[in-house]
Amino acid sequence: MSGALAGDRSAAALLPALLLGAAIGLLYDLLRPLRRRAGRAAPIFDGVFSLLSGLGAFCYAMTAGNGRLGMWELASMLSGFLLWEYVLCRFKQLFS
Repeated sequence: MSGALAGDRSAAALLPALLLGAAIGLLYDLLRPLRRRAGRAAPIFDGVFSLLSGLGAFCYAMTAGNGRLGMWELASMLSGFLLWEYVLCRFKQLFS
């Protein structure tokens, strides 16, 4: 087998993982001001973020990956998160 993705793991199947990563980046961005103002309660927001992003990854794995979450899916989620944090977040700042 070559380095290409086979079967269900085509580039089109990784698009939902990329979008999930961007949504996790948006969630992180929305919780950031609350976390900064929370003071000693900031770990609660960290826990909420971890719980929601873990739940999102679990739901993605159960629906798109038939219960499996491979390295390609994780790499796609990370790419979506980084895409939000370093590119798309700039557009949000223009409107706020």
